[in-house]
Formats: sequence, C-alpha cells, structure tokens
Amino acid sequence: MQQPDHLIRRDELPLTSQPGLRLARPDDDRLFYGRVGWLQLRDGLSLHWSDCEELQDFVTENVVGPRLSFVLFLDGQSEVSYGGLSLTFGQPGRCRSPEGIALAMNEPVLFRRQARRGRHIRKLVVSLTPEWFEAAGGEVGSSVHRFMQSHLAPRVWQPSARLLTLAEQMLNPPGYDPLLQRLYLESRALDIACEALGSLGEPAPCAGLRPHEHLRVQRLVELLDSGAADDWTLERIAREVGVNATTLQRQFRTLRGMTVFEYQRARRLLQARQALERDGVSVNEAAWRAGYNSPANFSTAFKRQFGLNPRQVRARI
Repeated sequence: MQQPDHLIRRDELPLTSQPGLRLARPDDDRLFYGRVGWLQLRDGLSLHWSDCEELQDFVTENVVGPRLSFVLFLDGQSEVSYGGLSLTFGQPGRCRSPEGIALAMNEPVLFRRQARRGRHIRKLVVSLTPEWFEAAGGEVGSSVHRFMQSHLAPRVWQPSARLLTLAEQMLNPPGYDPLLQRLYLESRALDIACEALGSLGEPAPCAGLRPHEHLRVQRLVELLDSGAADDWTLERIAREVGVNATTLQRQFRTLRGMTVFEYQRARRLLQARQALERDGVSVNEAAWRAGYNSPANFSTAFKRQFGLNPRQVRARI
C-alpha cells in the first residue's frame, strides 16, 4: 500500500479487485495524482483508500453486494449514491472534523461516485460482508443486528483520536514485506470496524439535545470553522451563541464528542497539515498557523493527531 504519489491512469486502476467497475470519463486517461486502491484483506473483509487529487470530471459505477461499510472521510468532498440514496461526504474549502459513516446494504445496489477535477480526497473504507460475520463466530448484538437490517440508512459517528491515528498509519504504512503489511493493515481495519460497530449501539450523537440546542451547536461549528473565534475565550464564544460556558461545553460535547477547544485544536492542526501538503510551507510556518509558539510542541501534537510528524508530511510533497 505504501507508494509515492504519482499519476494514476485508467489502465493502472486495480480493476480486478472491483469487478464490474465502469468509468465514464473524457478522452484524457489521467484520473488521479496520489494514491488510490482496493485490497481484499481476507474473505469478507476489504479495504479501499484514497489520498489523491482528482484530475478529471468523471463517474465511477459498480454493483456492490450486501455488506456493512464504514467510511472514514478525512478531507475533501465527494458525492456518491448507493441505489436511490445520495450522500455528500465532507465539505469543500473548509476544515471540518473527520467524520465516520456506517452504512448497511442487505441487497446488491449500484454504487456511483462523481469525481471533480481539482478536488483532493483523503478517505478509508472498511467493508464487512455477511460471510465475514458468519466466519467470525459469536452472536451479533441486537443493535448491530437491527442496523444490519436497516438497508441504506446511514449512521454518522465521531471517530476517536486513536482511530484517526490508525487511519493515518494505514495511509502511510511503514513498508513491511507483503505478509507483514497485510497483517498491519488488517489489524487496523478490524480496529476501525470494532469502534464503528460499537457506535451502532450508542444513542444518536444529538440524543438529549432539543432541536434549538442542536441548531445552536451547528451555528457554533460554523463560527469555529470560519476562524473568527480563533482568539476568543470560551466565555466570549458562549455569549456569542447566547448560553453560558458550562452549558455550551456540555451541549457541544454531546453532539461532537469533544470539547470546543479540542475541536479548535484539531481544526488548526488540519489546516497546518494542508499548508504543509499543498502550500509547501516550513514546519515553523505551519506551527505558527496552528497557533503554536514552539515547533517542538506543535510536532508532538501533530504526531498525536495524525500518527506521523510534520517533517514526514512535508517530505512527501
């Protein structure tokens, strides 16, 4: 899986791992710059990853069999459809927290994805088929069983910091020999599946919030993403949205799974990573953009968030 970024043409796509895949595209066969691929880790357990820029507007279509799919969408935006269900992952031009989406398909559906020229996509998809569950043994819990029967009813969950670190490790594996590499990826794919399956038994993220409280947190997220509140205290942020700081913190954690300042830190680190990858800024400049006076402290926080240090990210450009 580890490989340098390069141009990916239509004849380089691993089509054998995606039987029935169809591409509607212009004559230019240069599709991506970066890394993209599919891997069958074992019977019923598969992995798909993308860390690339889309070079053309084109459409991919493929018939997908029954499965549970867990999407970790880390950066960018992508429009997809599963049968009659249309979804948009991510949001363009804004630093949003990575999101996790679980989706059950209990019959074959036509998967369709629209690529857009100039977009950069970073994502992982772990899929488990009914055969995998049968071979794994053990009784499936009632909440997971209900979700497995809920055809095309997506569930969003907030991936933990540990899981995001594992995802970054999968996108940047250490370069073991093929057997160890497969075991390395499989162990982390199972960790993703374990956390995602566990989330299916939890209440929906907005449970316990009234509609107006949910809207308040959504407005706060928009305020934080705009950057206008970067230097504000929590008390000033709370006054801006019309509630006291303690209540705001509780409501924000209920919906987003983290504190306001944890969200701010993750957003700034993501902005710093994008500046390293796309703009080629120095590590010192990235640290300053993320709000760190000490490059050493920035590197520590960066590695905790992404699983690799800023110089490793910058060396890839």
